[in-house]
Amino acid sequence: MNILDYIKTFSKLWKSIQEQRRFNEKFLMKYVEELQQKYKGSFHKGQIEKIKNYYGLFIPAVLAASYKKLYGETFSDEERKRVTMFGILTPVGDDLFDIDKLDVESIRTITYTPEEYDAKTFSAKVAKEIQSYLLNHVPDREAYLEAAKNVFEIQIETIKQANPLITDEKLERITFAKGGYSVIIYHETLKKASPEMWKVLFYIGSLMQFANDIFDMHKDVPDGITTLPNRCKDFKALRKKYVERVKECYKLIYALPFKEQNKKEFCIVMNFIISRGVVALDHFISIEKQKGGALIASELKRKEIICDMQKLSNILRWLKYIYVLPKFK
Repeated sequence: MNILDYIKTFSKLWKSIQEQRRFNEKFLMKYVEELQQKYKGSFHKGQIEKIKNYYGLFIPAVLAASYKKLYGETFSDEERKRVTMFGILTPVGDDLFDIDKLDVESIRTITYTPEEYDAKTFSAKVAKEIQSYLLNHVPDREAYLEAAKNVFEIQIETIKQANPLITDEKLERITFAKGGYSVIIYHETLKKASPEMWKVLFYIGSLMQFANDIFDMHKDVPDGITTLPNRCKDFKALRKKYVERVKECYKLIYALPFKEQNKKEFCIVMNFIISRGVVALDHFISIEKQKGGALIASELKRKEIICDMQKLSNILRWLKYIYVLPKFK
C-alpha cells in the first residue's frame, strides 16, 4: 500500500461520515424524540452523546459502511436504518443491566421474544420496540438471533470481571468475546456473515475491546473491574500480544474472497480504530520505564493512567501506526 491508497481511503471515509450525518438529520434524532414522547421518558445525556457521536454515527459510517465496501455493495437506506437503530439499542441494552437491574429472564425475553414482554421502564419499552423491528426486518433472523444470544450470554459473564481472582484465561476469553460478538451483531443487521467473515469480525471486535479496556483503565480501576490492562505487569509483553493479534487479523482479511483493493481499504479503515490501542500501550510502557518496574494500576495517578489522544505526540504516533500496521500480512 502506498500513500495514495491512504488518501483515497480517508477521502471515502470522510464522505461516508457525511452521508451518515445527513441520514441522522432526517432519521436518527427525530426517531429519538419520537421514542421519548411515545414512552414518556428520556435518554440521559450520556446516552444521547453516545448515540449521536458513536453508536449512531461512527458504527454505521465506519464499520457498517466498510463492510458494504468490502463486499462491493451499495449501503441502502434500509440497511442504514437497521444498523442505526441498533446503535440506539446498544446503550439502552446496557441500562437494562446497569440501571433498570432487570433479571436475566426479562432481558432474555426482550432479546428473543420482545412482543411477549410487558415493559414497564422507558429503556425496556425502547428496547422492546427496536428489537421487535429488527427481528422482523433483518435479512436472516436466525443469524441475528444467534448473534444476539452470544452478546446476551457474554454480557452476563462480564460480571465475573468484578472478581479480582478471575484467571487470565477467563479474562482474555471474556474480553475477546465481548468485543467480537458486539461487532458481529452489527454485521448481522445487514446480512449473514460467512464463516470466514465471522472470524474476521470476531478478531476486529476483540482488538477494539482490548483497546477500549486500555483507554478505560481510569474508570475500571476505581470501579473494581478487572481487565487485561489493569492487571498487566509487563506492558511490553501485552503490546507484543496485541500486535501479533493485529497481524493475524490482517492475514484473515487478505484471505477473504473479495477484490484486493477493497481488502486494502478495509484494512486501512479498521486500523484507524485498532492502532489507537498500540499508542495507549506505548504510553504505559513509557510509564513502566519511568518507574523502573511493573506497574500497579491502583497506585497510579489519574493523569498517569489516562492516554490523551488529543496530545500532539500521540496523534503523530497514531498516524504512524495507521500507516505501518496494515502492512503486516
